[in-house]
Amino acid sequence: MRYKLLTGDNIDGLGWTLSDALKSLGARVIRCSNSLSALEAGCAEHKPDALIFFITVVRDEHFAFVEKMVGQYPKMKIFVLSYVKSYGLRRRLEDIGITNYFLMPDLLSEICKYIIVDLLPEDEQELTFDIISYLESKGIQRKNAGFYYFCTAIKISLLKPELLVPMTLRFYPYIAYLFDTSELSVEPRLRRFSSSIAEDGVRFARYKGEYPINNANLISLAADEFAELYDLSKY
Repeated sequence: MRYKLLTGDNIDGLGWTLSDALKSLGARVIRCSNSLSALEAGCAEHKPDALIFFITVVRDEHFAFVEKMVGQYPKMKIFVLSYVKSYGLRRRLEDIGITNYFLMPDLLSEICKYIIVDLLPEDEQELTFDIISYLESKGIQRKNAGFYYFCTAIKISLLKPELLVPMTLRFYPYIAYLFDTSELSVEPRLRRFSSSIAEDGVRFARYKGEYPINNANLISLAADEFAELYDLSKY
């Protein structure tokens, strides 16, 4: 996605693993040390859309740091990954304004999902979560390289159907813009995704043709099936 994230690391290198996972989703990730001074310097230099850092031991400096970052960068999202199970820590962070809190260890795939969705405009978040749930209910795993591309394609077809025709002129370029990637990479990525889920046995009740399905039909089938299962008026 077209978001710039500053990611701290911890002693096990999990921060780097997380940053690689976020990069694979199209985010622009800047790595730095997990020290508070390095994180503060990174925020000053790069002005990221989001800051991700780890807490392994609670110190008063953490709260002063977070309060300072919230004051200096009110639009920047802050995600705290804590190895300390403490209601007091979480409550103090919430009092400062931090609600994006993960108690570690947690699945990186879950952390990535919530980070990516939370960065979206608020009026798209519930729809995105429901599309993810719908795709997973069909047995499609988020680790599939094209998962979030396809999730976004369904969302666009529901919110901006005028972009669908012709796809090469407006639809693919729009997805490329959202993921900060080349327009030429979008069509083959979605095509490979269609082949992958067909091999995994994913099927659509209304479709009686051959698999894999071309991009246009696959997106249309998924969007129509989603609309039958979810109340679109709430989005």
